Amino acid sequence: METFFLELPLSINILLIAVALCIVTRASYFLVDGAVHIAREFRISPLVIGATVVAMGTSSAELAVNLNIVLGKDDTAAVVGNILGSNLINFGIELGVSALIAGLIIVPREAIERDIPLYLAGTGMLTAIVIDGEISQFEAIPMLTLFGAALVLIIQCAQARSKRSVLLVEVTEIETISHPTAQDMTRLHALLALFGGLVTLILASRLLIFNTTSLAVALEIPEYVIGMVLIGPGTSLPEIASSIQAARRGHAGLVLGTAFGSNLFNLLFGLGLPALIRPLAVGDTAVQSFIFMNAINISLMVLFLLDFEFLGRTRTINRVVGAYLIITYVGYIAYELVAAAGGTTTHWVTVLVALLVASALVWWSWDWLHCCFGMPEMARAAGGTILCATRGGKSSQPTHEQAIKLARETDANLIFLYVFDQHILQKSATPIVINVEEQVKQMLNYLQCTAQEQADRAGVPTRVIVRTGNLRNQLKEIADEEDDVSLIVLGSPAGASSLFQLEALHTFVEEVEAEIGVPVQIVPQETS
Repeated sequence: METFFLELPLSINILLIAVALCIVTRASYFLVDGAVHIAREFRISPLVIGATVVAMGTSSAELAVNLNIVLGKDDTAAVVGNILGSNLINFGIELGVSALIAGLIIVPREAIERDIPLYLAGTGMLTAIVIDGEISQFEAIPMLTLFGAALVLIIQCAQARSKRSVLLVEVTEIETISHPTAQDMTRLHALLALFGGLVTLILASRLLIFNTTSLAVALEIPEYVIGMVLIGPGTSLPEIASSIQAARRGHAGLVLGTAFGSNLFNLLFGLGLPALIRPLAVGDTAVQSFIFMNAINISLMVLFLLDFEFLGRTRTINRVVGAYLIITYVGYIAYELVAAAGGTTTHWVTVLVALLVASALVWWSWDWLHCCFGMPEMARAAGGTILCATRGGKSSQPTHEQAIKLARETDANLIFLYVFDQHILQKSATPIVINVEEQVKQMLNYLQCTAQEQADRAGVPTRVIVRTGNLRNQLKEIADEEDDVSLIVLGSPAGASSLFQLEALHTFVEEVEAEIGVPVQIVPQETS
């Protein structure tokens, strides 16, 4: 069979690779559809479905291709290339393009504290394993063990805090954004999609392997490079399409779960299971790619923690960071292609420019590609609503400016909220008698003449809401009423006499995020 494909013209091999990639991605999509529906019928927890069926399903194409390789007589270096190619494009294109579309992606606090360090630990461990040029069957055991432990830890933490981990994607959100057909299936259709998708995935993966081997021989390029540049990115197209669609619909937060969750699954399970069956060869170029991936991981963590105007605030990914991820990915892929072909720096610059132009063309023709790979039609949407809780005086001006800036960057609506907290007023040492109705009118007028007027000049659709009651309760009520609140902005305390000290404010923010399920951003104290 391999001889037959080796004798085919190069153009036919390339065409068959494109066809096989379409079939593989489409089959994996149907497989996940069927699996989600069956899991729902057995009343399995949405959290568990999100952590297993959906999260692993997004990487099922890569896993199927790699298992076909290790069960056959093919070069196992291609397995590592497929995974590296998939992981690098998940950050470079999936996260980068989504940030360009959304304007801003908020990184939840628990992601910085637990989920992302967990992923970094997995990447670091695997990098140490591959330094000797091989992933042995013995080394596969700790990889799979860490993956199982990470899965259990993520689910337990999410259940304990009544909120999902950033590495999980709730099945209800998956159904509405990337797998809407799962809900409308009958049991028979679900079974056909599950088993039919699995069989088709296996056969199409084999077709893909035959033709990539022929392409590598014809171009005299290592199969590892073909896997990293072509197969890995190709099998990742469905999840990239889902993430970009989520960003367009104002659900940019889901992109983090898809990118980090898929990468963690790929590294520990996508490499661990094939290595358990057959040792995987890791060449010098692959080791270099692992080091590069660690550098990208570390740079992302640094960018998450920095607080500069052009990089956005702490725990955010803005368009500048998105562009950095895209250019870095395209530059590295260009370098690998040129190095494999024995080219020079001049060749690298030429290929880099060509890839950037190709990326721009893909951007403009995305809807056509999206249709080709069988995903639902995408519609661009506004970035939801940003809720700015203000203290009302001049000290809140930096908070207002930051909220307006975020709303403008993300094409979001903006609500300024002021809450008269009667409970706090009653604790004052001096008895206070106020006309609440008159105070509400005055504050409403003040915010309309200052914050709202400033937002109008910036072209941001804005409303002002002034209420009495408890701030936390009012935040929750408005989030429920609006149904599309994507971010809450709070000012940090100004001075020791503030009602909310900084430490207490952070506790308040964690409680609000846990209860409402919306990320909260604090405008730093030094700018308040």
